[in-house]
This record gives sequence, structure tokens and C-alpha cells, in this order.
Amino acid sequence: MTYDYIIIGGGITGITAARLLQLAGVERVLVLEAAPEIGGLCRTREINGHVLDTGGGHFLCTKHPEVYDFVFGHMPKSEFNYFNRVSRIEVEGCETDYPLESNLWQLPAALAAEYLRSVSANGEARGLPAPAHFEDWIRWKLGDRIAETYMLPYNRKIWGVSASEMDVDWLHKIPRLDVAQIARACEQRAADRAQMPSHAGFYYPKVGGFQRIFDAIAAPVRDCIATRTAVSSIERSGDTLLVNGRLRARAVINTAPWHTLAASPVFDPATREAIARLRHNQIVVSLHEENYGTDAHWLYQPSESLRHHRSFFIKNFAPHSAAGGLYRETNLKRWQAGQGELYAETNEHAYPIPTLGWARDISAVLRHTAPLGLHGLGRWGQWQYFNSDVCIHEAMQLVQRLGHAPHRAAA
Repeated sequence: MTYDYIIIGGGITGITAARLLQLAGVERVLVLEAAPEIGGLCRTREINGHVLDTGGGHFLCTKHPEVYDFVFGHMPKSEFNYFNRVSRIEVEGCETDYPLESNLWQLPAALAAEYLRSVSANGEARGLPAPAHFEDWIRWKLGDRIAETYMLPYNRKIWGVSASEMDVDWLHKIPRLDVAQIARACEQRAADRAQMPSHAGFYYPKVGGFQRIFDAIAAPVRDCIATRTAVSSIERSGDTLLVNGRLRARAVINTAPWHTLAASPVFDPATREAIARLRHNQIVVSLHEENYGTDAHWLYQPSESLRHHRSFFIKNFAPHSAAGGLYRETNLKRWQAGQGELYAETNEHAYPIPTLGWARDISAVLRHTAPLGLHGLGRWGQWQYFNSDVCIHEAMQLVQRLGHAPHRAAA
């Protein structure tokens, strides 16, 4: 049998692609998942009554209406709670709302004035050209004080690499206010909500955790999924691709880290070298029980005196979860077990790291593979820090580019 598509990886990207192909009338689709269960970073566990999303913070929020249509077509909107996002930053012994630069006015007056003076003296305000390296860009955009107390330590903690190794072309993910906007927020003592990214609000299931969304999308395609099936080899065979020496497909969609496939005959030496330069981090998600009075959904914690970089207060977005539950994200390089955790899970592939040259390298990989019928998709296939909504949207775009009808919500 020759499949129309073999999809490597049973996370949100791969399962969404399979479902979209099914909706477009494609019948011969096979999803291969190396793990014993599908779900990837979207899995949820219940531990002592606590709802734990083991892949870290996952929430349904998007700027793409068609993504909402797709999700709500599988899991009704009535099965979600909606929240106005409350996320905070812990800096110099104080807390402010996110983003820090919009909320300097929440700091004590003297400290806020110091931050504002630093922002006002940044390179952008002085008319200097934008730098090409991450640390220089942060100082140029936000000033030295925000760079040194928040952005640089936080990013060292989450990525596990030095700022000098990081590129700037991923910074569209953060709000980008100029000095006038920051000063105006201080003067008005209010952040401009229009400057917030699309995740100013989010949906979360009323029962269970984020995996409920995944399971709803996966349910119609369960019969075309093979678990415990790692892919170790892809090669061109006539006008088809041969996977693991025995499974034949007209095209393959890869949503797994390219490193897992790099030994395949389908890659030339230059492409293997590009894959080898792509880097990722490993994140430990640990569950804890503590009494907390905050109304925040999560808290950014840049201080390098703390091992973790972010805390999530589960009860505040999952009221059906047991009281006192919180989970923390910690880079594996900084993790130390035995800190009161009830449970900890290591995500071996958490985020692609935007190191210098990453865009050049993943572009080289995709330029080589696409003409062969091997398409990279999602966080790992495209090697970008995509949230789940973007993974869904990218799957929609690829399926359409492959010549299939775009997804239409049911009337």
C-alpha cells in the first residue's frame, strides 16, 4: 500500500495535519508516533487532584479566527472558561503586570523613575541603528536596567545559553513599545491594551487540562495512528518516499525534531550539517503544593537566585483543580530534584533555541527536503517557537499549499 501522506509525530501539529487531510477527503494517511502515547507537549496528568499540563503552559489563544473555528468545531466553546490574562513579572523584589515596560508605573515611584530614565536613554531613542545581536538589541530597545534585571537573566534561564549566542529575529513574540508609549503608560498609570499580543485573554477547558483539546481533535483520526513507531530512515524510492524501509508514501510531513532523522539517506552532507547546528533546550515541569493568594495565572521570575523561570497557579485558570497546586518550569541545566515537588517531568525537546544562524540553517533544511516531498511543519519541523495555535494555523497553511481545500467551519 502507498499512503498519500505519512506524518511523523503525534503531537498537536501532526494530529491537526492528519485531521485536516481527513476533512479534505484524503483517505490514506498514517501518523507515526515514537512514544507509547500521542500528545507530545500537550499532555495532561491529574496528580492528587491537580491538573498538570506536563509540557508546560498551554492555553487556547490566537489571532487567527479560523483556529478558533477549528478547535470549537471539535470541542464546543461552551466547554471552556474564558479568562482575561493576568501574568506578572517579579523584579527587584516587586511585581508588575506583563509586559514590564508598559507597567513601570506599578513599581515604587523612585524605582519606576530609575527604569524610565534608563529606557529614555536607550539606543533607539538616541537614533542608533538596531543591532543584530540579542543582548545589544535588548539594551538598544529597552535600556540597560530592564535588560539587566529582567530580559537578559530570564532568557539565560529559559534558553540555557548566553545572550551572545542568540539571534534577534524571533523577537516579534514580545511587545515592542517605543519610549513615547512607555512614558505615556507611566503618565496615565495604565498599560495600553492595544499593545498587548494576541494572548491578552485565553480559553481553558472547564474539565481536565489542555489535553482535552488535543484529544477532541485526535478522536476522528485515531485509526490512522501507530504509536511506539520511531522513524529512523527516509529515502527516495522512485516517485515515492520509503519510511523505515517498508512504509511507502507519496509525501511525508515531518513534525519531529530533525535530529531524529538526520542519518536518513534522504539528506545530503550539507543538510546534515545544518541540522546538527540546530539547538533545543530541555525543560522540567514540576508540580508543587503551596498556599498562594495571588490572582495571577502565571509569574515570570528572572532572578538567577531561583532555579525556575516561571510559575503557573493552576487553580486560577482551572478552578476544577485541587487547591494550592502550582507548577514551575525550569531549564534542565538548572534543575535540582528534591525541592518539594510532588512530580516532575522532563521534556527532552521543549523549545527550539533561536541561536545565531538558526534561520539560515532551517531554511537550508527545508529547501532541500520540500522538493523531495518531505515537508517540515510545526515547532520542530519549522524549528520555531510556535505555540499550539500557530502549529494549528501552520498545518492549515501547509494542507492548502499541498492542494487540498482549506478548512471551513461547519455552518
